[in-house]
Amino acid sequence: MLNYRQVSLSEFKKVWLEQTPHILIMKPATDLCPKCQRYVHNISNAGNLSEEEKKTMLDEYTCHLDKAKQQREYYRERCLLSKELFQTHDLNQTERGQVCTMDMTQMYSFDFAQQIHYPHHAQEVGPLFFKTPRKCQAFGVCAEGAGEQVFYLVDEAEEVGKGANTVVSLLHHFFEHWGYGEKDAVLQMDNCAGQNKNNTMIRYGMWRIMTGRHRSIEFSLMEAGHTKFSPDWHFGLWKMKWRHSSAETLDEVAESVRRSSRNGHNIPQLINDAERPVSFYDWTSFFEAFFKKLPSISKFHHFRMSEESPGVVFVKAYRSSAEKAINILKKGQQLPNVDTLPSVITPKGLDAARQWYLYDEIRPFCRDTSDSLQSCPKPVCPKPRVKIDPEKRKCPKQFASPEM
Repeated sequence: MLNYRQVSLSEFKKVWLEQTPHILIMKPATDLCPKCQRYVHNISNAGNLSEEEKKTMLDEYTCHLDKAKQQREYYRERCLLSKELFQTHDLNQTERGQVCTMDMTQMYSFDFAQQIHYPHHAQEVGPLFFKTPRKCQAFGVCAEGAGEQVFYLVDEAEEVGKGANTVVSLLHHFFEHWGYGEKDAVLQMDNCAGQNKNNTMIRYGMWRIMTGRHRSIEFSLMEAGHTKFSPDWHFGLWKMKWRHSSAETLDEVAESVRRSSRNGHNIPQLINDAERPVSFYDWTSFFEAFFKKLPSISKFHHFRMSEESPGVVFVKAYRSSAEKAINILKKGQQLPNVDTLPSVITPKGLDAARQWYLYDEIRPFCRDTSDSLQSCPKPVCPKPRVKIDPEKRKCPKQFASPEM
């Protein structure tokens, strides 16, 4: 047996980093690209395949990565340009909420975060883990030039779903109250068909162009599975603060957002805010009378529209692809007055069963156990009675115990 001197674990790691810094231990990760994972699995188990099949599989994987890299580089370039223009025009001194007043381009990114529950305590008692406290959705719109993100906190009693109407309504509120007044906007969104990449979102962009709210708008998306961007970074800052925070009301949830960034880069926005209240509109039905559906919308990653070509959307599959013009304006249709908005969607609120659940099951775990607690108030409606059908409680014959 050779007599080699043993080194400690810390010394081994130090030597490893010095000699092979390109070889790392894989870290846990979430939200991975399913296509990449499938390619990696198939390639690692391709021992019985022919060389031609291996080459085909590797070429497809390389092509997928090239497309993802191409879209990522475009996003970074637009972010850098937006930051340069933000500093050049000194937009920190600009009043927020102006519409189409600055001759420049700004980029905005938006996405949903995973919903949270409150009341929430940094030191959580055991029984609360098995219950369902009050829910709160978080939707963020990030101004890439400023490095700021507005957090829309939507209580479960105020929500109308997570579909296109909600996303467009929140985005519309952002432009009306938090925008910088740019004439040209680039909107980066997650590659999710139900929430963002849909006809309602494209029609909304065209509506803003044709009503004079923007001169040009471009929607840009990254390759599905490779969509990590600025909103996720801001959400991450907040979630780190949230783990160590205690909040029993929606105002305290908003305060945790405000305290999650030292320089005020995370800005909370409540739906029932006194200065900037948020309304949800039925944009989908409103646009049906004026615009046609964009065919094969899932194939494209770039959508551009401008006042020079009203009603025409210029689409591209990827950054290097050829651009194609598609007219989505219905013949003989004219948009209504500039100030005309869709009908307002009224949230349904919490049903009686949910209200009493929060009051009976969640309120006892709060520091404030009064009947007026905002998150778990005492319901004014009568407590619903649960009717149990005795026939449905009987065990099926096949599971009945055998007779003795």
